[in-house]
Amino acid sequence: MVTALFAGLLASCGGKQADNCAENYGINYSETSTVSKENKYVLIISGSPRRGGNTDLLCDAFARGAEEAGGRVEKIFLPDYRVDYFTEADEQRVGDRANEAADDVPMLVDKMVRADVIVLASPVYYMNITGQLKTFIDRTFGRYREMKDKEFFYLTACADPAESTADWAINAFRGFVMCLPNPTERGMVKAVGMGRKGAVKGSPYEEQAYNLGLRI
Repeated sequence: MVTALFAGLLASCGGKQADNCAENYGINYSETSTVSKENKYVLIISGSPRRGGNTDLLCDAFARGAEEAGGRVEKIFLPDYRVDYFTEADEQRVGDRANEAADDVPMLVDKMVRADVIVLASPVYYMNITGQLKTFIDRTFGRYREMKDKEFFYLTACADPAESTADWAINAFRGFVMCLPNPTERGMVKAVGMGRKGAVKGSPYEEQAYNLGLRI
C-alpha cells in the first residue's frame, strides 16, 4: 500500500507539474522570493563527489546568476570537509550543545541557520542522493528547528535520460526540507542524460541553473 502511494506520488510529480508537488510534502512554493532583503546570503551545498562534475557545474552556474542578482554566495563542496556519521550522541545535541561535535558539521550547520537561501545539490546514485549529502543532512538534527523561513532550490544530474530518475533526488531533498519550519521551495534543475563528466557544460541545463540563480 505504501509502495503504491509512493509510486503514485512520483508519477504525479513528473514533468512540468513537478514544482506544484511541493505542497504534497507540506512545503510552500513560490516563483518569486519571499525574503524581502538585499544581499541575501545564498548557501550552495554541493553533495557531488566529483569537483567539476555535472552537479557541481550546475552549482557554479547557479552561483554566477545569484551573484549577478546581488546575493552573497558561498558554495560548500562537501568532500572538502570532515562530516562524521550521525550517532546516538548527536541525538542528545540540541541547540548550543550541537557545537560539541568535533568535526566540521557545527560550522557548516551554522551557515545553514544564517542563510536566507539554501541550494541542495546532488547527482542521483542508486536512486538517491549521495551518501556525503545524506550524512550531512542527518547531522543537522541538533539545529534543524532553527532553519526556519528558508528558501530552497534543488539541483541534480543523472546519466539516465528519464526525468523520473532525477525525481528520486528531488524527493530526497524534499524529505529533509519538509521537516523544517516554514520552508519555501523556489525551483529546481533536473539535468538528465548527463553521464559524462562535464557534459552539462554549455547545455540548456547549465543555463537553467544560471537563470534560477538570477531569481533569488
